Amino acid sequence: MCDPVSIGMLVTALGAKTVNTRQTARRQDRELAAGIRKQGEIGRESAGQVQEEIASLAASNPEAEKAEAIKGFMNTLQANKDLTTAAVPGVPGASKRFAEDVAGAQAGVGARAGGRAKLLSKIDAPGRQRMREAVGRGQLAADVRGFQDRSQAEDFMARLRASEQRNNPIIDIGADILSGVATAGVASGTNLTEKFFGDKLAAMSLFGSP
Repeated sequence: MCDPVSIGMLVTALGAKTVNTRQTARRQDRELAAGIRKQGEIGRESAGQVQEEIASLAASNPEAEKAEAIKGFMNTLQANKDLTTAAVPGVPGASKRFAEDVAGAQAGVGARAGGRAKLLSKIDAPGRQRMREAVGRGQLAADVRGFQDRSQAEDFMARLRASEQRNNPIIDIGADILSGVATAGVASGTNLTEKFFGDKLAAMSLFGSP
């Protein structure tokens, strides 16, 4: 005889477990998707920094370093101006022409020093430019490694959060109990419908008889 109660309990248990498992899978998918989105943000941030460095290298020229070098040399000359333009002690009986020649020589010292500063800055600027570019590339490499570490850490945390998602234990326990009772009834040949509703079925049969 068909036992509707046992069948209903088995179907209910199976349905509850299936829904519970699907809900857990959806929560896991959401955690993994959030991790992927975060890794995408990190990747875009890394790509943007790489593009900035590429643009910086493309626009790189030694003019800034040359200007900085000239400024440094001129500051040094200015600081030592008193040594190069110190007044020459007067020479008793010297002519006016002599004094003019001395003043011209002092002015020439300053002019030659300025010219040499510009020449040295042209020589020094390319080396400084390469040093700046090397520092930029080294910093970029360190930043990229940092982005990679952040991405790997985010991937690990997303997987960890996903693995922590579990089925609702109360639903699983209830489903197991229903399934166990129904299975035990079938195995023992017990008709649960008659066991639980036998009196009502008998009354309904009696009431329905002519």
